Amino acid sequence: MNDASLFIAIAGMAGVTAFSRVLPFLLSPRSRLLKLLAGDHPAIRIAGPALLVALAVASLARPVIESPTRPTLLSYGIGAVATALVLRWRQSVGLAVVAGIVAFGLAGPATRWLLS
Repeated sequence: MNDASLFIAIAGMAGVTAFSRVLPFLLSPRSRLLKLLAGDHPAIRIAGPALLVALAVASLARPVIESPTRPTLLSYGIGAVATALVLRWRQSVGLAVVAGIVAFGLAGPATRWLLS
């Protein structure tokens, strides 16, 4: 996966997320689809975590496969653990993504410094 395809994957996930947020405002109040989206259907509840996993796979697969060095694996591992912990703790996909990005960003230089 090159940078362009990674950008396309992230843009696609952002588009799906934005569409799911805007769609209720575009539908009639009596729409079956609106009732499904507003309900507690398992397919709707899993959409946020599924997008999070898809984004993680799209952004993690190539660097980990191409450069499986200890600092790389530790940085990505720390970011993944932080994401999972915050998602479990706060049950907020957005906050979990931010926490994972911050943890990854801080772990990169720290692991390179500790392991060198």
